[in-house]
Amino acid sequence: MYTLYSMPGTCSTAIHTLLNQLERPVKIIPFDQVNNYHQIAPTKQVPALQDGDTILTEGAAIVLYLLEKHGINLDDWGDKQQFYYWLMFCYATLHPAYSKLFASMTKMPDSDARNDFYQNMAERISELWQIVDRQLANNDYLVGDKLSVMDYLIAIYANWGNVFPELSFKLGDNVIQHVEKIAQLPEFKLAYQREGAIHSIPLNS
Repeated sequence: MYTLYSMPGTCSTAIHTLLNQLERPVKIIPFDQVNNYHQIAPTKQVPALQDGDTILTEGAAIVLYLLEKHGINLDDWGDKQQFYYWLMFCYATLHPAYSKLFASMTKMPDSDARNDFYQNMAERISELWQIVDRQLANNDYLVGDKLSVMDYLIAIYANWGNVFPELSFKLGDNVIQHVEKIAQLPEFKLAYQREGAIHSIPLNS
């Protein structure tokens, strides 16, 4: 059995969902309930996955590890380069854009400067969503016609707009339809249920 150190409704939920899809048993442990979590994940971030004596961190690395271990070939998506591109777009571009907003909630005092920063980041994030929206215009999933963990990730990220009801994140019609589809998948719903998280498309989309 795997052990996943997680935070509800975050990128670690995508790993939880992937494990559900793979039909692999997993024990979910909220990272903030672990006193020595920094010894498990030196960055103190989620996800962290324990597989026997092996502990893996960094979401993209965990995804690739799980796919390889369970015999899933990236060539199944047709274009391996596109798989890598969208995996890194999700983890290294779209996610960090939201992370800057989350950090500013505690690091920046309530001020005009913070409000300006919020607005600028909302515009930047909306630009990133338009890249995703264009990709989904002619594809059933983010990478061609096969479901991937990146589809779970964009559904999770879209939900984060609910944290900032005063901001407008333009997801795009294709993204909204796609997120609605992904949110109904059994493995996705099970992950949110087990973590006690709520998923909805923000009204400001």
